This record gives sequence, C-alpha cells and structure tokens, in this order.
Amino acid sequence: MSRISSTALLAATIFGSWAGASTLAFSCPAPWSASAVYAAPGSQVSENGLIYRNNWWTQGQDPATNNGVYPGSGEPWTLVGSCSGCSTAPPTPTGLAASGTTSASTTLSWGPVTVASCTVTGYNVYENGTLIGNVPGASVAISNLSPSTNYNFAVAAVDSFGASAQTQPITVTTSSSGGGGGGGGSSQSSGTINFHLLLGAGTAQDSMTLTGGNYDDLIMSNVIAGVMYAHLVKEGFPGIQFNNDYLVGSIFAQLLQENIETQLYQASSNLIDPSSLQQAVMGMGQGGPYQINNYAVDMVSGTYAPSGHSLINYVAIQKNIGYTMATAATQYARATPASFNNKYYGPMLPAYFHYNDMVALNVTGKGAGGWTTPWEPAYDNALANFVKLPNSFLDVILNVAYNQGYYGTLVGKYSTLGATATAATIASVNSYAQVWGSQDSYAQYPYQVHYYLDQLYDNPIPTTSPSSVVTPQNHVGFSVAALSAVFSNVAQTLSYSSGTAAAQFFTASQASAAFSASLAKNAVSSTANLDLSSASSRAVIFAVIDTALSSLEKSVGMQFNATTTSQL
Repeated sequence: MSRISSTALLAATIFGSWAGASTLAFSCPAPWSASAVYAAPGSQVSENGLIYRNNWWTQGQDPATNNGVYPGSGEPWTLVGSCSGCSTAPPTPTGLAASGTTSASTTLSWGPVTVASCTVTGYNVYENGTLIGNVPGASVAISNLSPSTNYNFAVAAVDSFGASAQTQPITVTTSSSGGGGGGGGSSQSSGTINFHLLLGAGTAQDSMTLTGGNYDDLIMSNVIAGVMYAHLVKEGFPGIQFNNDYLVGSIFAQLLQENIETQLYQASSNLIDPSSLQQAVMGMGQGGPYQINNYAVDMVSGTYAPSGHSLINYVAIQKNIGYTMATAATQYARATPASFNNKYYGPMLPAYFHYNDMVALNVTGKGAGGWTTPWEPAYDNALANFVKLPNSFLDVILNVAYNQGYYGTLVGKYSTLGATATAATIASVNSYAQVWGSQDSYAQYPYQVHYYLDQLYDNPIPTTSPSSVVTPQNHVGFSVAALSAVFSNVAQTLSYSSGTAAAQFFTASQASAAFSASLAKNAVSSTANLDLSSASSRAVIFAVIDTALSSLEKSVGMQFNATTTSQL
C-alpha cells in the first residue's frame, strides 16, 4: 500500500503529542503585533489560537515561526498552549496539487488553512476515499505507488472541533515503470519563458527552454536570493505586507530583462554568463549580469565612500564582493568583480541592492540639515499603509527605484498611490493595461518583471491586448535534494561576524543543518519533488528557504540585514 513519508509522519506524531497535551482551552491573551516591543520576559501573546511566552526582549519576530517548546530552545518565544476551543470545523483547504510524480511516488501540496482564535492541528490525507494519514504541514510526499495507475487524492483540515470537508479529489497518474516521471534524477521542468519585449509594443526577442532542466539550478539560486530579499524586508520593516511571488521573483526576472541572452547559461558552469557574447556586462561600471551599475555607491550619501548604505556595508556579502572598504571609493573605475558572475553568489547582490534601496528611500533627507525628497512623505505613508494592506505593490516601487532611480517620476508616482491604496488600487496598478503599448522602458520595467514571472508561475498573460490572455503550461521542477545542494552552495558564499571579529564564510555543515531543520519544521520530505509553477508548491518552497535562512541566522547570532562600516 502507498505510504506517507516517514519525515511527515514523525512530524505528525510530535505535533499530535503536543496538541494532545494542550487540549484545555485558556482565554487568549492579546494578539501578537509585529510593531510591539515585548521587553519583559514572560509576556504572553496569542496567534492563530496558540499562546506564546517571550524569553527575552523581542520585536518583529513572529512567534509562529520563532518558537521552541521549552525556554532554552534558543528561540525568542516558547509555546505555552492553546487558547481555542474551536467551535466549528475549519474551512476546506484550497489549491490541492500534485508535483514530481514518478512511477512510484508523488508530492501533494495545498494552501495552508488558518482560523482566527483556533488552531488547525493538521491535515487528513485521503487516497481513493480512504484516510491514509495525518500531517501537520501543507505538503506530503507519498510513496509505494504502482506504475501506470490512476490515484484520487484529497485532503481535509483538522482542528479540535473536527475535520473540514474534503477537497475535491485530484487524479494523479503515475508513469510507467522505468520511464519518464523524473526518476533517477531527471528534471521535471518543461515549457518556455519568453523575454526581452515591450508589452503591447513588440514581440519577445529571447526565450529560455525549461525542458531538460538546464536552468533548474540557476532558477533555484535566484529564488533563494529572492527569498533572502523578502527576508531582509521583513527584518528591516516588521509587519509590512507585499506580493511575495512578485517580490521574491524580482531577482530572476531582473536577470532575464537586464542580462544579455541568459539562455546561453550552461548548468555545467558556475558562471551565470559563460559565453564571450555576454562579457560586456562585466566591464567597468556595468554591474554584472543583473546590471546593478551603481553597486559601489553609498545610496544615502551619494558618494563612492561606503558610509553605511553601500553593498559592501552588508556583513553577509562583504567578504565575497571582490573589493575592500579601502578600495571601494575607486571601484567604479574598475571592471566588475568576477564574483558578480557566480551563479550562487551573484543573485544575492541584487537582493541586497533592492533592500538597500528600500532603506535608503526611507532615510535619505532625514536628520540634521535634512530636506524633503521628491518621494516623501508619500513613500513613508505607503510603507505604513502596506502594513495593513495584503499583497501590496511594494515590488513595483522598488523595481522602479532600481531601474529609473530615486529621482525619476515613478518612485513618487507609485508611492503616492501606495499611501492611500486599497485592494482595488493593487488590481489597477498590477494591470498590464497600465503600460500596454508604451515605448517608455522605465514604465515598462516592473510589468516586464510581472510578465516573466507570470509565465514562470503559470498565471494568465496578455497576448494581443491586456484583456486577451492565455495561461502558460510551464513547470519548474524543484527536487528538494537538488534545492538542498544549491542552498548549501549559496550559503557558503555568504559570511557572518559578530561585528568586530573577522568575517567567516558559512560552512557546508551549517547550511545542511539549517536546511534539514527547515524541512522538519515545515514537514517536507527530503525526497519530495516540488514545482515552482504550482502556487501551493511554490509556497512550500519559499517557506523552506526562509526557515533555513532564519536557522542560519540563529546558528551564528547575526541577522542577515546586519551592516558594518569596517572591513571584517
């Protein structure tokens, strides 16, 4: 008979034991707030029907993802128990999908269910109408299937009241024995991404064929950098909300738009741009494949001397950046460092560059002798509004800041819209009609980013007009085993320091421990095959990477947004 992976079952057992010990319902303390400071140890908060107690001073660290089951866990929060009686069954999960199906296994994923003042303790998994297990997370790897066989799978959410209605079943057909299906390490990726075009004013000049998996590890490293970008934003601006798919994907989309013929990439090389046809991007003042041409500038002081808001000021990327604090002021006159073309390190640079833009826009002009910049006060008002506005268009503001610059008109335009934005404003800003047929490359850029990502994510894309759309049928296979290897390679290009000691690179063992801990925490099997083009699977991918990044931080006692004005 088929079986759920042992990792998922182990997590379910642990979770079930804890939940069983916490069935008494206590009154809920005040909900956790991302902006509140919890200074006195022992302060209690609630979130999603669970009670947490802080172990030390904390702010902006979500107890749902930063907790242990005992005070000495090294986490800022400790689980205390449940404060929910759950008077009704939870809603039915949505987005059930299968990915990575082989002749003997498949991976199911779905959208997690949350209920105010109630704890969803897990999910029942059904095969052909029969309950086969319960898992705590929103994905599960199922094995011991038979080749060339149709299976119907469904899931239901469970809380202390009972189980939700089952989802509509999906049919999964296993491949024939020994054929296709991604067995033996073959890629599950398929389809094509078209890029380099003005929307409504031209056709794509380049394309990338996903089938065969040549680009799998390049996309993985860019997604890891994109999740780092989102991670930095959440650390620096607690509580802010944004469209995670678009913000995380901005790094890879930037590579497609700004680079020369990214389709020339070869997985056998560690270079993003291995061809002689692409080397112009590595010249003096160019900024590498992502074209971050002012990478050596301090974005607040406006000089080449790093004063706290230059890429080299960030501890995690300083050691590998290819120049030093002593030479930073003249780096603009030198060729782009070779590290910018490394497929594991290179994507981290635009991630930090975008975050640095976000910070610089916030602090430029403030303080003694300050002035009012063209984007203020609208920009600060937009950030404040985005705290209460899910799926905001923060990605658009930061993409035009990168592409046009701060003092162009677009940062101010979108900041003004963001200051009073509603859900209707988001829909309007995200509409391709905003730039359809425009020849303005600056205006087009954030929508080119969306267009490339909508192809990657199998979202509807416009064809002959903004209202005439087709839905791509692409797949980008993320084998968890391959993702683990890429995560390790990426982590080993990053560094950490106490702020005074010499910077050290993360080791492979540190990266492996962080990734393994994340798989356990997110109840994802190490043998799972996920699909970036599936919304539910993509959410699992992002969660695994983000949790692994948090684990790395905790292992060395440094947040990734840490800065220094010294050469470490």
